[in-house]
Amino acid sequence: MKKRLVLHIGSHKTATSFLQSSFLASPDVLSGLGVLYPLTGRAYGGHFKLCWALKDPDFAGRTLLDIPVWSDLVAEIDTSPHATALISAESFGWGTDVSRLGVLAKHYDVQVIYYLRSPDSHLESFYNQIVKDYGTREHRTLEQYMAEEPLGILDTTKLLTPWDEMFGRAAIKLRLFGKAFLPQGIMADFLQTMGFATIPTFNDPADTTLQKVSLPPDALEYLRLSNPWLTDPKGHHDFVLRLVQLTQKHPDAFQQTRAGLLSQRGRQILRARFRANQLQAIHSYHGPGRTPFPPNDAPDTADYATRLPEANSHVMGKVAALIRGIV
Repeated sequence: MKKRLVLHIGSHKTATSFLQSSFLASPDVLSGLGVLYPLTGRAYGGHFKLCWALKDPDFAGRTLLDIPVWSDLVAEIDTSPHATALISAESFGWGTDVSRLGVLAKHYDVQVIYYLRSPDSHLESFYNQIVKDYGTREHRTLEQYMAEEPLGILDTTKLLTPWDEMFGRAAIKLRLFGKAFLPQGIMADFLQTMGFATIPTFNDPADTTLQKVSLPPDALEYLRLSNPWLTDPKGHHDFVLRLVQLTQKHPDAFQQTRAGLLSQRGRQILRARFRANQLQAIHSYHGPGRTPFPPNDAPDTADYATRLPEANSHVMGKVAALIRGIV
């Protein structure tokens, strides 16, 4: 009988870092469920080295099992006493040549888990993250970003189609992300999707997810405008962590601008733009039904109309003073 291989491929900004950190902190809990969270391929709590290897030009001409990290992974899974192996990396959903993974279906019963979030909250959270990440250091406003980028992260059907074609429609487990869809929380939903009826208690994840916490508008705006000059990777990372910690101590002090926020009309337009795409995915993996994110149900942003479109000198000075601890 084949072992089961569960591939958690995202999407980005659907509590993937929380899940990965929780799995990392609780190997005994997973072991009790008969689940292996492999050591091979890990980076930052997830299995990102597996994704990186697939995109490494040095391995472009090799089959999957001729790539060292992948052959090591198969060996670890095959020698494990557990019947299920769980691989988690949201980077699988971005530009992965899924055809190279076909050999996995010969070895394992492959299942793919993907969480779908409303386009508006997904984009807001994603934009917040790419302002915070050193590799992107986004310096455009959210409005500029929306106008100039194709927003491929929201094209659910295009993303899932290669996985569907490779492993079969029945292998795809499309879940909905949001409080209304996760009454017991993301961990319970994830384990139930894997087929577990009993949800054990996991250890608290390490504080490595702090960089994933969304910044409030004024702090995000300060970082966005500073990004072109923050050219040291460690310095940028440390500064982001300081900002997150500061905003957690003073949650109401960074709410004068609309940086990183969509208006209600903007939310409605974005939902309408991707409605057909998301409906196609929902129909494919859940059966006929209405969109889970109707444009008319898009929430409003508190005081959006009275917020500053961008930070002025007063806001920048206030944030700078808060950073220096002199307010």
